[in-house]
Amino acid sequence: MKKIRKIQRGIGIFLKAGTILSTLSFIITTLIQIYGRFFMAKAPSWTEEAARLFFVFAIAFSSGLAMKGNFYVYFDFIFQKFSGKWQDLILKVTYICIILLFTVFSVYGLLLVGSGWQEQSPSMKFPMGIAFISMPLLGLSITLYAIVKMIMIFKTKK
Repeated sequence: MKKIRKIQRGIGIFLKAGTILSTLSFIITTLIQIYGRFFMAKAPSWTEEAARLFFVFAIAFSSGLAMKGNFYVYFDFIFQKFSGKWQDLILKVTYICIILLFTVFSVYGLLLVGSGWQEQSPSMKFPMGIAFISMPLLGLSITLYAIVKMIMIFKTKK
């Protein structure tokens, strides 16, 4: 059990670092883009694509952390109207659906990454497979934390 917690902690640190780095990179490239539009004859063309890529990665890295910390929107008003048994059932069904959906999302994201190595980004000229890595990253991190939450639900109800 300690090994699993250590792995989860490492994944959490990786996702936090990725979120911080991609968010800071997004801010820096956006500032370069703004500077280029106001103070240069022509803004660097790569900044728009880089900012978009960093934004996508910031979302991908932070989505699993949002699942871990319960930061997604809930319809608590309706949920609280149900009895404890129904609430438990709704949570279980919800997490099963999340796990199934994002498992499928991750598999197809990995297939997209594989096919994206032949494409090149328009202005930065790197393989689009690099950009597409954000999809399985998002899917796998949400799936991981949904599984952890599902296990916790079953443990606490015993």
